[in-house]
Amino acid sequence: MSFKIEFAAASDMGKVRKNNEDSFLLAPELELAIVADGMGGHNSGEVASSLAVKVTRDKFESMKRTGMKPSPYNDKFSLESNQLGFAVQLANSVIYEAGTAGPDNKGMGTTLSSALLNKDKLCIAHIGDSRIYLLRSGAMQQLTEDHSLVMEHVKKGLLTKEQADVSPLQNILTRALGTQKAPAVDLVETVLEEGDRLLFCTDGLFKAVKEDKLLEMLKIEKDDAKACADLVAAANANGGPDNVTVILGTVRKKSFKENIKDMFKKSYA
Repeated sequence: MSFKIEFAAASDMGKVRKNNEDSFLLAPELELAIVADGMGGHNSGEVASSLAVKVTRDKFESMKRTGMKPSPYNDKFSLESNQLGFAVQLANSVIYEAGTAGPDNKGMGTTLSSALLNKDKLCIAHIGDSRIYLLRSGAMQQLTEDHSLVMEHVKKGLLTKEQADVSPLQNILTRALGTQKAPAVDLVETVLEEGDRLLFCTDGLFKAVKEDKLLEMLKIEKDDAKACADLVAAANANGGPDNVTVILGTVRKKSFKENIKDMFKKSYA
């Protein structure tokens, strides 16, 4: 079965920060969405997140067009997931080089959570502590894993999830783009169903608004654009401690006409 995802997005500086170091991308022509949360002194965070989004998109488009099979290749995942993961690794190299080229951008880095639709499957490439959630049948499941010190402690049983949420160490990342030469990028694939909703967000959302509240709000507001605005407003109402970026998408079945159009596209590609 062929699906499409119709996305909406919103991003805001928040109430405390002086600039917005988050970046996001909606590329319907590639069925791709990305959210990134930059870090570093001066404007370095902005530079890192915008580079991550641009390089990932451009490199993925190039590989999709040529059908390039990246190396190394993980046989557990589809070609599309491998291509997206490779594009994220290339973005890492660009940011790492920029961060070591001079003092202005020294130490800059960014999270990156990206996902694309491949027929009925969501293909994710992810690093850092931004998140992608799946909302289905009134429940919310986190599809990505936070690469943070507190989550390492939760996995080892040293902290509960509730303790991690209020820990002073919660901003320390164990993995991010641009901070190492070749960090591991998580690949995840999940089969989608009609009516599923996807939530991409930076930590400015889920650290200001608890998951149960997010779910409650999304159950009430079915319009993705309005829901994005509501989630940003809720984060700011709770002090807006960080930049906040939200992408919401709903999975819908492609019409007969859209499927025919796709067939013609492929035959002329």
